[in-house]
Amino acid sequence: MRVGVAVIVLLMITATVNRLPGCGDKFLVSSRGTRYQHAPLTNGSAAILIYANPSSPIVAAIDRVSAVSTLRRAGYRPMLVQTPAEFEDSLQRGGWDLVLVGLSDADAVSRRVKSTAGVLPVVLTSEDLTAVRKRYPLALKDPTNRATLLNTIADALSSRPREKAKGR
Repeated sequence: MRVGVAVIVLLMITATVNRLPGCGDKFLVSSRGTRYQHAPLTNGSAAILIYANPSSPIVAAIDRVSAVSTLRRAGYRPMLVQTPAEFEDSLQRGGWDLVLVGLSDADAVSRRVKSTAGVLPVVLTSEDLTAVRKRYPLALKDPTNRATLLNTIADALSSRPREKAKGR
């Protein structure tokens, strides 16, 4: 008799407990979907020129997040140049989708860059960020982690006008 009552109580308890969602079932719940705000980009065609001017403080920021290897793993084609002569050569060759520069070089570079490329300045302080937002739609604020770097670059590439994104 006790065994029968115990079995009935156990069945009642298990019938009233909500089941845990299996693998993938959690995405079917309306309040817990995947994030579709940032659609994946095809990064294979995006060439990024990074100018790490030795006199600029962005060299440490770029090294801290291993920008070149991070971008390469994400499917971009980055090229790091450190001397003004290398930068001039690379800029003259063209074919860049995005040019990543320090704030001190951003204005001069944006005047000289070909129309097919966007300029993304790297700023290190919040004061610089508010000042640069008046001139540039996007800026990379002191990249402290790889996700920030990749998200900002993806936003910069996707915010360019279509005719600029096609050019090469």
